[in-house]
Amino acid sequence: MNSFRKVFSVVVCSSIIATSIITSNVFAAQTLIDAGFESGLDGFSARASETVERTSAEAYEGSYSIATSGRTEAWNGPVTALGTGWVSGETYSISCAVKQNSGSPVVMQMSLQYDDSTGTTSYAQIVTETVASDSWTVLANSAYQLPAGSTNFYLYVETTEDLCEFYVDSVKAAVPTQYALGDVNMDENVNKQDVVELLNFLQGKDATVYMETADLDGNSIITASDLSLLRRRVLYPEKYTTTTTTTTTTTTTTAPKADGGKMNGNAWVPPVDISWIDSSKPMVAISFDDGPVGIGNNSAAQRIHDALTKSGFHATFFYWGERINGSNQNEITQAYERGFEIANHTWSHPYLTQKDSYSIQNEYNKCAEKLRALTGQQDFIVRPPYLSVNDTVKQAIPTPMVNCGLDTEDWNNASTYDIVNKIKSGVSNGSLNGKVVLAHENYATTAAAMEEIMPFLKQNGWQNVSVSEMFAASGKTMYKGQVYDYVR
Repeated sequence: MNSFRKVFSVVVCSSIIATSIITSNVFAAQTLIDAGFESGLDGFSARASETVERTSAEAYEGSYSIATSGRTEAWNGPVTALGTGWVSGETYSISCAVKQNSGSPVVMQMSLQYDDSTGTTSYAQIVTETVASDSWTVLANSAYQLPAGSTNFYLYVETTEDLCEFYVDSVKAAVPTQYALGDVNMDENVNKQDVVELLNFLQGKDATVYMETADLDGNSIITASDLSLLRRRVLYPEKYTTTTTTTTTTTTTTAPKADGGKMNGNAWVPPVDISWIDSSKPMVAISFDDGPVGIGNNSAAQRIHDALTKSGFHATFFYWGERINGSNQNEITQAYERGFEIANHTWSHPYLTQKDSYSIQNEYNKCAEKLRALTGQQDFIVRPPYLSVNDTVKQAIPTPMVNCGLDTEDWNNASTYDIVNKIKSGVSNGSLNGKVVLAHENYATTAAAMEEIMPFLKQNGWQNVSVSEMFAASGKTMYKGQVYDYVR
């Protein structure tokens, strides 16, 4: 088993060829916008007569955001002109964090104003999301293509109908830069170190290997054939480097998938592949609710995914069905491809204890239908929203339910420091072993905590695993109608 496979989902241009290395373009983020509003408005202003001002009242990252108030039209909101680096027809990754405190969900979006090929002012939606009240939500589109023949671009944030006040922070946009095919560790060089990394990877040793630059023969898997081609490229670059027409595809990690559990009668059959887990070592299942929020542009979810992958760990992600859409569903497929467990957090995130049996089943089924379409898995364990369970819920949900043995309280404004110390304390006294930990993927504080916690766990001989993997590795069976907080 490869204990460390550092492989990120990016766009790769590749062609299938068996006898020569292809010079290929693999894209990584080159920043065009990185607005955190720590020292000013960072080029943003109001679109009309509304007020857009810097504030320390709310912040997604750092200490400041911008607040928009006095809105009289849904299209009122902060706007910035897009200048050098923005080209019609090209693809960009764009994101921002938004928060509104109206007391009800509000549909919000990042939008684009531009002049089309006839010079007519036109508008397009980059990403649209339903934003819950009183919490930050990341709006992200990792592959937005500017309209062909367009000019004079303006990026802005708006609502579709509501005139509520809202906050915006951490606006990011990137244009691709290029890595050569064969630059296995993405250090911008193709050399002997890439050969070493790829050889270590194939031998099951720790290695820094990116699928998109290591798949030299273009067959979507990494084998000895790729190593042979890489060696030729390094030893004889003049002979074995050629340029060909390329096609664009999207690919993800080569790490073993969490095959997913399934029901056998009332018993939960765990994922098949738990060979990477050392059952003699302590383990914990830090799990994440309320996604997807989207990946790329340093989103909290992306940072959590990367922290797990860098340490060679898995986790369970409980997805909120109603939030899944075309702009963020790639987060779920990336999680699945990286070996993380895909789980069900109901469709609309209600208090299930206030629902009848039919409504509870519908909440499960609608979310499961979305997840099945993206992963091919049939059954999913469930985390009841608000950890709210009664006998009706236990009878209606068709799979085991998971609450938690430790709550990070990130939902209750716990700081990164608080989260890290709570988990480290459980490691120090051993009480964390076998527990399910509740966290959320939509907080920057949580992402920062995971970036510190995952290497800490690894350095101290612990493992972070998915919920189903933890029970399977412990030789325990989970059952329908039961609620699990820890291995017992």
